[in-house]
Amino acid sequence: MKEIEKYMTPLEASYLWGVPRETLKNKYSPSTLNKAKQEELNHMIEQGLIKFFKHPNRERKEWIISREAMIKWFGEPNNKN
Repeated sequence: MKEIEKYMTPLEASYLWGVPRETLKNKYSPSTLNKAKQEELNHMIEQGLIKFFKHPNRERKEWIISREAMIKWFGEPNNKN
């Protein structure tokens, strides 16, 4: 597996794991997380398993998710494409 294939957008991750995009978004959207889940997300960010970029002039964050984060959340991918 090439290094770049270990990281993906939320849309690609939801497709490869066969989970609805909203289900995945609930794992990293701060507004949907309780304190424990927020701490887990922060730890995953510190570990480099997930990251976001927020343009200074925009409100929305753009996320990049690692294969390792997806396996932690959902197990092995369902869609082998």
